[in-house]
Amino acid sequence: MNKSNKGPNNGRSEKKHSKKRIIAGVCALAVAALFLFSCLYPALSYAAAVDEAKAARDEAKNELNNIKNEKADLVKEYADFDSKLTAVEDEIISLTSAIKGTNEEIQRKTIELEQAEANTEAYKEEFKNRARVMYENGSTSYLEVLFGADSFSDFLSRMEIVGSIINHDREVLDRYVKSRDIIKNAKTQQEELLARQKSQQESLALRQEELELTLEKQQALIDKLSQDENLAAKAYEAAEKKYEEEERKAQAEIRNSTLSYSGKYSGGKFAWPAPSGSTITSPFGNRYHPISHTYSFHRGIDIATGYGTNVIAAEDGIVTVAKHNGSYGKYVVINHGNGYTTLYAHNSQLLVSVGQTVTRGQVIAKAGSTGNSTGPHCHFEVSLNGSLQNPLNYLK
Repeated sequence: MNKSNKGPNNGRSEKKHSKKRIIAGVCALAVAALFLFSCLYPALSYAAAVDEAKAARDEAKNELNNIKNEKADLVKEYADFDSKLTAVEDEIISLTSAIKGTNEEIQRKTIELEQAEANTEAYKEEFKNRARVMYENGSTSYLEVLFGADSFSDFLSRMEIVGSIINHDREVLDRYVKSRDIIKNAKTQQEELLARQKSQQESLALRQEELELTLEKQQALIDKLSQDENLAAKAYEAAEKKYEEEERKAQAEIRNSTLSYSGKYSGGKFAWPAPSGSTITSPFGNRYHPISHTYSFHRGIDIATGYGTNVIAAEDGIVTVAKHNGSYGKYVVINHGNGYTTLYAHNSQLLVSVGQTVTRGQVIAKAGSTGNSTGPHCHFEVSLNGSLQNPLNYLK
């Protein structure tokens, strides 16, 4: 009977309460998961700040590189224009010398022409004098000389003499006229050459002025880019410091994880984290960064190793971080107790997970070159109560 008393409304009410219980349960699980997640990944509160700082640093680096490249292009262009200006200046010097030579040649031709004209006039005077002598001697013309012959043979003889005189006069006169014309033509050619040279000189002067103006503008741009480069370098330096600070905060948060290790680190030497490698390519402390090309603090040591080779736990402990980070790439953090933690970065593969207990010498990852890296290696850090230590002081 009680069953039959349940009406449609009561059924819907029970379903409604059941759905509320399910939603409440899901919310409770979500809150618990969020709490657990925040415990397992304490550095997530800094992840956005680290990524933002890294993006700002990369942008500042790109801006600095762009300015440097633009400046380098301008400097190259300046050198090209300067080379062209030097060539134009050399041409002007050479042309100025040529113009001087042409002027000197024109002066010589002027003197020669004056001499030729004087010679021509002198011969004309000589001819006139000869004609005057002939007239004064009673012969007024060549015809009188001819018709004054006593015989036909004398006539022929006189005719030959007159012909010789006429031919001689013609040849001498032609020679003087031809010499005068040759000199005159040579002078005209030199004057035309001089006009062309002066025109070319004017063109070169204009080209020189244009190149000098271009170089002046190029230098102004280079100076402006040098100022921009200094500002960009300072901005990059500030962005790099900001990124390192955010990364430091994130790592400090990681090392302050709520996950604790029940074991106690004895204080002995750690195992070498990269068994297949022994060369330290970058020590702990200040160094010249191979990617940013600036001096910065190196938080651990870099051990050269082959890609995919084993990375092992330096000591017993619990994994507090096993994730990917923009700087470290794929990395692992292990809490060894007594305030000691170790970090293994730039791996190609992670073989452990957060909360997993590991033993000394256990393979926890495969070496790689993820994150900010120039080649496969194991980046290894040691921290004591959140303070970075020189790993070499703790390794065999």
